[in-house]
Amino acid sequence: MINPKLPVIWYGGDYYPEQWDEETFERDIRMFKEAGINVVTLGVFSWSLIQPDENTYDFSFFEKVMDRLYKEGIYVCLATPTSAPPHWMTQKYPEILLTDVNGVKREKGGRQNFCPNSEKYRYFARNIAEKLAEHFKDHPALVLWHVNNEYLNYCYCDICRGKFQNWLKEKYGTLDELNRRWNTRFWSQTFTAWEEIPVPTTRSVLFWRKDRYQSVLPELYLDYRRFMTQSMLECFLEEYRAIKKHTPDIPVTTNLIAATFKEWNYFEWAKHMDVAAWDNYPGYREDFSVISLRHSLIRGLKEGQPFVLMEQSPSQACWRWYNPQKRPGEMRLWCYHGLAHGAETLMFFQLRQSRGGVEKFHGAVITHVDSTKTRVFQEVKRVGEEIKSLSDILDTRVVSQTALLFDWESWWAMEDTLTPNIDFRHLDEVQKYFKALVKTGLGADVVGKDQDFKKYRLLVAPALYIVGKDLAQKLKDYVSDGGVLVLTTMSGIVDEDNQVVLGGYPGYLRDLVGGYVEEIDALPPEEKNEILMFGRSYECSLVFDYIKTTTAEVLGRFRKDYYANEPAVLRNNYGKGWVYYVGSSVSFDLVWDLVKFIEKEHGLRADITPADGVEVVKKVKGEKTFYFLFNHSGERRTVDLPEGKFKDMLTGALYEKRVEMPPLDVLILLKE
Repeated sequence: MINPKLPVIWYGGDYYPEQWDEETFERDIRMFKEAGINVVTLGVFSWSLIQPDENTYDFSFFEKVMDRLYKEGIYVCLATPTSAPPHWMTQKYPEILLTDVNGVKREKGGRQNFCPNSEKYRYFARNIAEKLAEHFKDHPALVLWHVNNEYLNYCYCDICRGKFQNWLKEKYGTLDELNRRWNTRFWSQTFTAWEEIPVPTTRSVLFWRKDRYQSVLPELYLDYRRFMTQSMLECFLEEYRAIKKHTPDIPVTTNLIAATFKEWNYFEWAKHMDVAAWDNYPGYREDFSVISLRHSLIRGLKEGQPFVLMEQSPSQACWRWYNPQKRPGEMRLWCYHGLAHGAETLMFFQLRQSRGGVEKFHGAVITHVDSTKTRVFQEVKRVGEEIKSLSDILDTRVVSQTALLFDWESWWAMEDTLTPNIDFRHLDEVQKYFKALVKTGLGADVVGKDQDFKKYRLLVAPALYIVGKDLAQKLKDYVSDGGVLVLTTMSGIVDEDNQVVLGGYPGYLRDLVGGYVEEIDALPPEEKNEILMFGRSYECSLVFDYIKTTTAEVLGRFRKDYYANEPAVLRNNYGKGWVYYVGSSVSFDLVWDLVKFIEKEHGLRADITPADGVEVVKKVKGEKTFYFLFNHSGERRTVDLPEGKFKDMLTGALYEKRVEMPPLDVLILLKE
């Protein structure tokens, strides 16, 4: 569990009592109690309130609020306010403000507008974190620390440039080594002094291409992303260490913005967080498997440990172009979906809807109607009542036979340079293959390259662009010992220095695949090819590998163009295991049929086979087995159950053989 001090499912969210008068605060407490709320997050954007000038600190407001909440049995996740530096600070110390990718210095205002390498910013952030921890260290309501809020932006200022140059010196030792590993003789990019090395802006090595920035020196850009991840992580750690001096037993986290957020390598962050936490905002009509991927990625950061769902909207967001309301029952489904995938908290942004400011239309438990009778409040209240009887699911663990290998650096390197097709996107491929794993009901984790592969029967690694010798050997060991691996086009292209591995793609994995890619064709999205496999034809597009086999068996062949009848999908026996290689961006139908083929060929079997649009997540705790079932479809579904009796933890109903699920239905079945 997150903190044994509060051994229940945490239910609550962000609250800003500083925006309201005392009468409203007291009314809110009564509403919180009615909704079943037991935890509130305080202080997220309170820096100007608690530190009105450089030498004044005043925590009296939040002390009174925490005292009052605790008296009513409500606990506190206390945030440091460092996401939004106050105006007095940025006015006096403008070096705190970040410089954007165009080389423009930010003005004061907004949030996430600080330079992570500003020593002055770090001093103030570290200082306010320590002052808060020292003041509230003994407060009985405190159960979790929430550092900053949604770390967001890179900085490209002169401070960052100097720090980056020093970081490169430490990594490479000499300029000769850097020039060699960056291949700087291309386009006469050789550096003769460390001071010549720029930060990657549109004024130096970046250019805008279609929908993203790319670099004329992609090796520099890749290293800058690594450097920035480390720089912002160090900001977090400055506050983390300051807090831990005074509250060593209170867990510390930060809410990661969007699990599949490109800028930060969250696997590096997770090594230093007591518990992973993130903010979940499903897109309109976004496939449920995408949300499952994000939850599974956050769960995977700490290798299966429970995580904090720090934010979700009870109704609608406000920052998209179009912000539909969650339909009746949808918020409830997403709450249990989070619990199924490893969350042990259900926290909302926000508890009371703001009257002013940029997020005044963002949904809340208590809306502008200011009533407990609203549709949203009643649905929140229903979940609050239901979860009181679900303490048994605390400390359960997801059971998965399959995993997807996710690598931020491959995502960065592939999309930050000129590849054969700009429309071939890393995340699209990842989501497509993960969707197939979810549909099987076998259970699917997400792992990083440093984690253990061998506990999974099937490992899928789409578009694994960077594969060095160490990772290649790890994958070979996995397969040799009996694992089944799926690789795709655009894998194993470069090593960790972003340099192509010669001899044919996928580089160090050629013998694993049982062949090599001689060339990659690339066509506009509207120009399709087909792959003939399993007695039918499947659509493919974007990139097309021209493959030469050595030991592999050909499962599928291209239907047309100059590579008609040439291999498109391979299978290769390696040691005790098998490798499958897909040489194009293929339709989901092909991915799904391939995964089903693998499932049958290699004896993988789900306890419950999901009906179309139904998701099944298996969790265990000791001798107890739980099955979470979600009907994401818009139609009634029938799900066949294995032998035995199953009790629904939400209703107490008993089921045998099969169960009927209306749209948006949720079941938590305990095997009797």
